Amino acid sequence: MPDGLPAPLELQIPTDLVFVRPVRKMLEGLLYAQGWTEDDVDDASLVITEIVQNAVEHGSRADGKEAVRIVIHTQPDAVQLEVEDPGTGRDPQRALDRDIEAPVPMEETRGRGLFLINRLAQHFERSIGTSGGLHLTVRKEVQP
Repeated sequence: MPDGLPAPLELQIPTDLVFVRPVRKMLEGLLYAQGWTEDDVDDASLVITEIVQNAVEHGSRADGKEAVRIVIHTQPDAVQLEVEDPGTGRDPQRALDRDIEAPVPMEETRGRGLFLINRLAQHFERSIGTSGGLHLTVRKEVQP
C-alpha cells in the first residue's frame, strides 16, 4: 500500500450513461492501489455504479448537456462517495420518500438501486443538493 492517501477526487461528468463505466474504473483503481480486496472493490464498484447511473437516468434529462457532480474520498479502510444530480429529471423528493429498508417485489423490473446501496453501505444519507437535485453521501467500509 502506498504512503499517504490521494486528495478527494472531484469529477463532473456529462449526464450520459457512457460515463458510468469510466467513473467505476477510476474508483476501482484507487481502491486496488490502497490494497483493498477484490470483494470489497466489487461492492464499492456496485455502489458507485448504482448511484451514478441513477443520477443520470432519474436526476437529469440524460441528454449529456448537464453534469453530475461526484466526489470520492478514499481512506485506508473506507471510501466516501458524494454524488449530486442536476435535478432536472424526476422529483428528488421521490427518492427521499422511498423506503430504502424494504426490498422491491421480485416481479418489479426496476427500483432496487437505493435498497441495494443501503444494504452495501455503512452510511447512506439523502438530501436535496444545492442544485435542487438529489445529493447522496455513501460510506462503504472494507469488510473485516
